[in-house]
Amino acid sequence: MATLSSHSRLLEKRAIITGSATGLGAAIAEQFAHEGASVMCVDVNSSRNENVVAQIRSKGGRASAVTGDISISADVDLIGEQCDRCLGGIDILVNNAGIIPSRMTVLAATEEDWDRCMAVNVKGAFLMSRMALQRMVGNRSGSIIHISSITGLVGLPVRSAYSASKGALASLTRQMAVDFGPQNVRVNSIHPSFVITDLNREMFERMKQEKEPWERMIEQHPLGRLGLPEDVAYAAVYLASDEARWVTGIALPVDGGYTAH
Repeated sequence: MATLSSHSRLLEKRAIITGSATGLGAAIAEQFAHEGASVMCVDVNSSRNENVVAQIRSKGGRASAVTGDISISADVDLIGEQCDRCLGGIDILVNNAGIIPSRMTVLAATEEDWDRCMAVNVKGAFLMSRMALQRMVGNRSGSIIHISSITGLVGLPVRSAYSASKGALASLTRQMAVDFGPQNVRVNSIHPSFVITDLNREMFERMKQEKEPWERMIEQHPLGRLGLPEDVAYAAVYLASDEARWVTGIALPVDGGYTAH
């Protein structure tokens, strides 16, 4: 990321990013701070989350860390209280936190995996959105961004619970956009394809060594490469900014052309 404070597309905005300790969430938090936002980073991993906040602050950005499980309503209430205390309100919510508990078909998936995936990926987004909307509606202003997946738009093998949860976010996006557009709260979803992060880098390196599966994956992306976390972060900045003030209810693929292909 570039040195902070040179941009101002989110100047004076107050943002919460969930799942901010690694990958897409960390990149979004850093880019939002770079664009002038005050960022609250929310994650269950306190040490990694604090590291992200320290990185943002080292570049002159404004950030704070909160530890909490977004699938637990009491934790979300505390996150809201911290938001009021540290930020004085909320203008932007990025529901990024999510899990892939298993890679199984419906025939093989367990109830435990299904319930946990829905609790974090869907219920967590619901609880965080409800908390944010309680503050945004009164201000008649706000932007909520759900980080979904291409699996919310197209079918991929052996991801039954994950795909269902990400499809639910796409539907929730449209419903919320209709319900809260009259209060000037915009709701959109981003649908990334395969993105290289610290968590999956080794897996992709192994695929490169096998060559054929790697080449097949690249061929599915017309732009000829997999994504980087900042590719998703740039899209989130746009949807959060006033440049997207007439954009709501969309499912935006950020996928190198995967879904078009």
